[in-house]
Amino acid sequence: MNHTATDVIIHTHNPLSQTQFEEVANQVKRIEGVIRFDRSPTQPSLIMVAYNAGQTRALAILNKLTRLGFNASLVGI
Repeated sequence: MNHTATDVIIHTHNPLSQTQFEEVANQVKRIEGVIRFDRSPTQPSLIMVAYNAGQTRALAILNKLTRLGFNASLVGI
């Protein structure tokens, strides 16, 4: 199994409130392989996610956000 840590940047089209961010973070951190879920202190609509590429994919993380009702896009890997 691949145990490569990688990261992705996700842009939310509308910045999440602190409460929304915490709710999303709790959900995303439940995905097997997600290591870290943080947002940029200077650009609150940019979310940085570190994950194990052998256990999940960037698209699975993005899909979780969209299923939670947030309009978001992958902008960097």
